[in-house]
Amino acid sequence: MEKPADHAQDEQTPGESRATPVQPSDSKDLTLSYARTLSWLSLLFILATTLSLSFFIANSARETLLTRQKNFAGFLVVNLNHQMFRRFFLPTVFARGHIALRDKEQYERLDKVVQSVIQGLPVQRLRIYDFAHRVAYSTDQQELGKIGLAPDNLDNVLEGESAMSEIVAGIPAWQAPFRMPLDAGSFVLRVLYPLRGELEDGQRTSVMGVLELTQDITGDYEEVVTFQWVIVLMSLLSSIVLFVLMLALIHRAERVLAQRMARNRMLENELHSNERLASMGRVVASIAHEIRNPLGIIRSSAELLHNRTDKADAGTRRILSAIYDESLRLSRTVNDFLDYARPRRPRQDMTDINLTLNQALGFLEGEMDRHGVVIERDTAAELYVRGDKELLYRAFYNILVNGQQAMDGRPGTRGGTLRITGRLDEKGHVCLEFLDSGPGFDPVTLPHLLDPFFTTKEAGTGLGLPIVHSIISSHGGQIELINGEGGGALVRVLLPAAGTETI
Repeated sequence: MEKPADHAQDEQTPGESRATPVQPSDSKDLTLSYARTLSWLSLLFILATTLSLSFFIANSARETLLTRQKNFAGFLVVNLNHQMFRRFFLPTVFARGHIALRDKEQYERLDKVVQSVIQGLPVQRLRIYDFAHRVAYSTDQQELGKIGLAPDNLDNVLEGESAMSEIVAGIPAWQAPFRMPLDAGSFVLRVLYPLRGELEDGQRTSVMGVLELTQDITGDYEEVVTFQWVIVLMSLLSSIVLFVLMLALIHRAERVLAQRMARNRMLENELHSNERLASMGRVVASIAHEIRNPLGIIRSSAELLHNRTDKADAGTRRILSAIYDESLRLSRTVNDFLDYARPRRPRQDMTDINLTLNQALGFLEGEMDRHGVVIERDTAAELYVRGDKELLYRAFYNILVNGQQAMDGRPGTRGGTLRITGRLDEKGHVCLEFLDSGPGFDPVTLPHLLDPFFTTKEAGTGLGLPIVHSIISSHGGQIELINGEGGGALVRVLLPAAGTETI
């Protein structure tokens, strides 16, 4: 197990491929562009539909209002005709023999009848025209006897046709919504009604004149226009809100789709990579297995010859020592390949973490002293997990060796401090932290430290940290590689405490 001074690994063996995030494909962009186009078309459709509906409702309200006003005016002129005939025309004809509204007394009697009927009603003006289109009566006395005030369709009513009503607009109707508030008299309802007498036998006399009734309906028209604006604005607002929600859903769908496609592509790449690694692992395991037996013979032979050559020259002893050391290093490398290629299923024994750490530190005590590494330990008592003691021992051993090598590799320095802490966290996990005083992890290579066969050391295999990660993961735990707040590299190991579920 080896580790460079910066805890990083920057080389990759030939034939390895690493899964990398990919951008969404063109097909996804094309699909989402259709969704955006559909959203805008939906907005236009909703706006057109709601605006058409709002105008239809507003126009219906306006027509209903105008119809109501016309009906009211029609009832009013019928009542006026009846009251004037019964209370003025008949008594005057019986008393005077004829009607002469130029007579002040007759005018006042007729005006009194008219005022009693229209009092309190929204009547702007009332006129009576004779057959000469002359104003025979008017609520404005100054108009009496004048000619030229009659509307163009007066003759049609004088000829005996039914009552006629119309809206006299001072401005075009389409301008009304944009000229609020409207001036008084902008919209006037005018009703022309043929005056007839009603006899006792139900017969009606011939037309005696035309009654003109005008009402200023500008206020009512303003209410209709205001109602129309409310409908339009509410329709627009609801359409915009609906569109924003639709757009938000589309954008969210875009993000989710992009993430899923990227994740699927990453999973595909990882699957292919894992397949290649598995194939390579099988080959490597087979080769390593074939190498291990003759390598053991070479190592044991070199050790035997080295022990028997007490009187040999120094050069021979150095050569034998080099053969033994290199065969020992090659044996560890072969074991690393075999351990990664054929991971062992961990046992589920009750394991004391403190005891396992004691054994690893005891084995490394002499090595740490030679390199000037000081161990500071602060671990809580009774830290137990369900696991394989041998595998956990090897994981802790590798982490400790990595920390020692990182501090030993600092330029111009020797040794350092390796702090070990252990506790039981609030989630029921045994949390172990190994913090060295070395230079820390390189941020560039930090994301790749757990990748297999990734190393920056010439003699390294790139399997040290991946093996540790494999051991911890097989125990249902997690390993985190981060830089300490005060410097140095921090390796955090989380393992399920005995009796808890896996992470």
